[in-house]
Formats: sequence, C-alpha cells, structure tokens
Amino acid sequence: MKLCRVLKKGVASKDIVHIGKKEYFCTVMNLLKYISFGSLALLVVVLVASTVVGAVWGISAAHSIVYSSPMFVLLWVVMLASALLYIFNTPMRRVASSLFLHLAFAVVLAGAFVTYITAERGTLTLCKDALPSSMFVTDDGSLAKFPFRVTLEHCTVEYYNDAVSPRDYTARIVVEPAAGNTCRATLSMNNVYDRAGYRFCLSSVDGDCVTLLVSHDAWGVPITYAGFLLSVAGFVFLFVARNTQKRLLMHRLSAIGYSRIKIPSSRWWPVVAVSLLLFAVISCWGIRRWVDSGVFPVSNGAEVMMLIAWCASLAVLFLRKNRSLAFGALALAVICAAVSLLSGVAASGPVQPVLRTPLLPLHVITIILSYVLIGLLAVNALVALVRFWRTRDYKRLENTAVSGRVMLYYATWLLMAGIFLGAAWANISWGRYWGWDPKEVWALITLFICSFGFHTRSLPFMARPLVFHCFCLVAFLVMLFTFFGVNYLLGGLHSYA
Repeated sequence: MKLCRVLKKGVASKDIVHIGKKEYFCTVMNLLKYISFGSLALLVVVLVASTVVGAVWGISAAHSIVYSSPMFVLLWVVMLASALLYIFNTPMRRVASSLFLHLAFAVVLAGAFVTYITAERGTLTLCKDALPSSMFVTDDGSLAKFPFRVTLEHCTVEYYNDAVSPRDYTARIVVEPAAGNTCRATLSMNNVYDRAGYRFCLSSVDGDCVTLLVSHDAWGVPITYAGFLLSVAGFVFLFVARNTQKRLLMHRLSAIGYSRIKIPSSRWWPVVAVSLLLFAVISCWGIRRWVDSGVFPVSNGAEVMMLIAWCASLAVLFLRKNRSLAFGALALAVICAAVSLLSGVAASGPVQPVLRTPLLPLHVITIILSYVLIGLLAVNALVALVRFWRTRDYKRLENTAVSGRVMLYYATWLLMAGIFLGAAWANISWGRYWGWDPKEVWALITLFICSFGFHTRSLPFMARPLVFHCFCLVAFLVMLFTFFGVNYLLGGLHSYA
C-alpha cells in the first residue's frame, strides 16, 4: 500500500527500492513478532492442557503425550528462534538488560534440549550382601551401564521421637572403578554422590535394600546453570543501568509522589501499629517453631499461609505513599494469619526428610514474596478500575499503572529466582532440575503470563493503563490457581505446600 502511494507521487526509482526494502523488513519483523508471541501463548495453553492430562490419566501419560513429544520440543524451538531473530533486528539488542535476559532464557532452553537428547536417568536397587551392580534401569525400561561397580555396605532410617515418622535416610555404598582405588560414600536425603558424571541420589530405604536415583547429564546441567547466572546478570543490568524501562518507571513513580487514599496521620498510625504487632508476633512464633523442629516453618500449607501474613505485614511498612495498597496488604496479612490458625498451624508434626535443607526457606520465601507482590498488583488494579469507573480520571489511572509496572518487575524477578532455586534443589535431591511436576509447570505458566506485561513496545495494547490493570487481575487469578488450585486439583510432589 505504501509503495503504491509512493509510485503515484513520482518518487525516484532508487528511493522506491529503499522504501520497498524497508516495508519488506517491517513485514518480516511483524511476522516474527506474531510468531514469537503467538507460540508463547500457544505454549501456555499446551502447558495448561498437559497438567489436566496428568491429573486425569497420570503424569506418565502427560510425559508421553506432551512433554516427550517432538511437537512440544518443536514449539519451544519455534518460539525461541523467532524471538531471538526479532530481538537481534530491533533496538532491543542495544539494551543490555533485555539482551541478557532473553539470551539467558535461550541458554536455559538450550541446556534443557541437551538434557532432553543426551541425559540418562533411572533407578538402581541395591541390597546388603548382594553382588556388585554396574547397571541401572532407565526411565524407559531399558538397561544402562556405568563404568564402575556399586555395592551397598550399610543403610539406616533415622526416626523422630514417635519412632514412626522417618527423619532421614542414610546409605553407605562402596564404589569399585575398573582401574583405581575403591572408595566409600555416604548418601542421605539432599546429600548426593557424584562419580564420573553419574549422580546418585537416595530415594528410599526398605529393610536391607535401598533405591537410588541415577542421573547422567554431563552437559545439560552446566549449560542450564550458565543460563541461570546469565539471567542474574540481566536483572542486575535492569536494576542498575540507566535508561532501562524499569528505571524510567521509577523516576515517573517518584515524580507522582501521591497517596491514593488521603488518610489523616491519626488514622494511619494505628494501621502501622497493627502491622508491626502482627509482624512481631509471627516472627516470634516462627523463630520458636524453627528452634523446636529444626526446620524453617514453611513445610506445610498452614505454615506457608503464616509466611504470607508475615510478608504482607512487612509490606505495609514500605507502602506509606500508597495507602490503598497498604490497607490491602494489612487485610491480606490478617486473613492469611486467621486461615493459618483455623487450619491447625499450632500443631507441629514431623517434616519430610527431603525438606530438611537450607534451600527450603530460600526457595519458598522468594516464591511467596513474588505471590504477595502479585496480590498487591491485583489490589492496585482493582482500586484503580473502581475509581476510574466512578470518576473517569484517566490521568490517575495512568499513575496507578506506573506503580503496578514497577511492582511487576520485582514480582517477576522474585518468581524467576524462586523457580531457579527450586531447580537447584531438585537437582541436589533427585538428580534432575526439572520434573514437570504440576506446581513447577504452573509456576512457569505464571512467569510466562507476567512476562507479557513488559513488552509494551512489541504489544502496544499492553501500554494502555486500562488493559494493563485487567492484565494484572488475570495474572493474579493464574497465581491463585498456582498456589491453591494445584494443591487440591492436580496434586504432585508439591501438594503438601
């Protein structure tokens, strides 16, 4: 169309060629944009469907139908390739934070692909006084061999005071290489043994026999971890470098400097006092619970609800300039504390052996902080939409969108950090950093949904304040299902949370 209009105006032929090339380039870029974001949206739909398949027909069906399907891998490849081509042909390639974050995502996916095509995983059952074993059963039922022999020397189960609930499993194995000295190693939950690229994780103890999880992934794990580190660099650039979108939003937020609800100090300070009291009480309870059990109190749903109340009460103190959010945070803290008490948080029971690790509090706290921020995003959006419906004040709607976008950066960063910590924990405990557990999949879905909110240049409709606030409510609903719905509808390894 543009080229036809140029021809009618009698523009020189060389200019026509230049305009034609530019128009062709823009068409290709638009096509790449639609492919990348469209495939990402389709990927979210497929991930949602896969968890439904897993809940109805079992996780093995989800693996065979979706996760191990070549079409599923192809969808990831198309999404990644189109996104990288789009980024490297737009000004985004000059923004260090954007470039590092997208490259980090590419490296993580590259590591996952290497794991997909090269990794060996399976189980090895050893019994005391049995012959040495040099083979294990892979996940697909075949036999694989490692370059040494393994013998079980001793195994025990440590119990809590009730003599029923296991506190930890331990096993002592003897490794005999084809050449070299024989060595011994002690395995326990969250304490693995590495030998010649093979990773042995203790899964269970049954009498004089143990079951070990065996993993051989020499290249996939290092590549994936490199992607994790690259993402950290990307977020450092995002929060430190000048002229990033996040820094510009912070400047706009500082320039706004208003309070949503004009509350006299005589009524505001009681809110602060209540939040401080709640924060202090939960802190004392958490420390006492930690000392008694020896594990940071986030091992069940009731304790996690109390952690949410703790985080929300702390958030009140940082929301002095946005008192509508402060009231929302205080209400969230009170509700979560009440739900935790009603669900029996006072009863302290035995903790699963796999949860006895320093990574537990780090993983859970970062995830919960991101969920609290997404909840405050929803409060911010709901207040803004209701006020806009009553006053039609579009300027104020834009201001609330600015604060929401700032919170979205922190929420997404914490969610990504929590997922990475969980992956590291899984690699230590089970010898693999990703297992397509429903909670893992829905945390990834939540991350993908949140990521749409940053692409205001590529998705211009997301720059509209009204659309952004509606988007925040959708992200909140997805987060709610990730936190609550997965536990009660989909189950999995995280169903205790």
